[in-house]
Amino acid sequence: MESNDNLEELLFAGLSERPTWSRFLRALALQSGADHAFLAVEGSKPDASALAIVSPEPSSLEEISRRLRFELLRSLPFARPQLITTDQGEAAVVRCKISGDRSIWLVAEGTRLSAEACLVQLERLAPLLGHVLPLYELLADAVRERRVAEYVIEASGTGTILVEADGRLVSANAVAQSLMAEGGLLTVRDGTLRANNREATQHLLDAVAEMARRQSAHVDPRCYLPVALPDPGRLHPLTLIVRPGPPYGPVSAPLKRTAIITLRDPARTPMLPVTDLEQLFGLSPAEARLATRLVDGEAVEEAAIGLGISRNTARSQLQSIYMKIGVNRQGELVRLLLSSAASQFGYSSPKDG
Repeated sequence: MESNDNLEELLFAGLSERPTWSRFLRALALQSGADHAFLAVEGSKPDASALAIVSPEPSSLEEISRRLRFELLRSLPFARPQLITTDQGEAAVVRCKISGDRSIWLVAEGTRLSAEACLVQLERLAPLLGHVLPLYELLADAVRERRVAEYVIEASGTGTILVEADGRLVSANAVAQSLMAEGGLLTVRDGTLRANNREATQHLLDAVAEMARRQSAHVDPRCYLPVALPDPGRLHPLTLIVRPGPPYGPVSAPLKRTAIITLRDPARTPMLPVTDLEQLFGLSPAEARLATRLVDGEAVEEAAIGLGISRNTARSQLQSIYMKIGVNRQGELVRLLLSSAASQFGYSSPKDG
């Protein structure tokens, strides 16, 4: 059984755990004779739907949220542990205040709960929660911002790689991993980024080292180096832009200098879903199908054959597309469609030269 001192240590150590506070909540439940312990965090709305549950058993989150009596929790005083009755037996609860006049509740419940002992524990832990919770909010905000940034990058269809100054890989998003796996022009060996030949590798690593050296507390969008990784077996090289790593502060220099590499393969043609083109540009289904083939590099005659329509029908549809979108030439049409949100959906397989 965990000692009280160890329980307090676990409260602080739990900030770095995933799920957060797993060992602390398990130890509290064990020490209290409870079936389980969890935290309920009030959201921006003062109702049960905005509660976030922190539990070492992710499978129990939905069930806990469903049966929590929110109004009862809101009626409890701050920093004074209380004993309440739930459909799981008795529960010892302490309510603490967090930013924005919101609350967080630490709950231990079960049919064999050692109620008095648990209340004493919660009273001892309540002041510590007041110190830990601001740290939790800071970490939660940082994790949330990182996840949002990662999602935005993934949704953009752009490959992104973060490396240290010597080319050692820190992270690569799913798009970048797919590009590296498919093309063979860029790989990771012994944890370090490598191109498909020694000369290209040196060129890339020199660019990474230079951009990492220029990492600073401020972002200069004009600071970058373009790098192309050619392959004799392909018409188009893999194109990379190397920039300094993320800005930092307030220290005078980052602990590890990094560089960010964004990459795209010109040989991978963006796939434009027909339904997206219909909704974005008001095209008919037939017009949208023709437009996707033109973006894929087909001539009007080729597209007509592939669609099983006559050349005259295809040309008539193309004129209608021009009028709806406001362009006069096929090149303008393709450029506009590739610049639209529809092109972020995904990519077709690379075409060899």
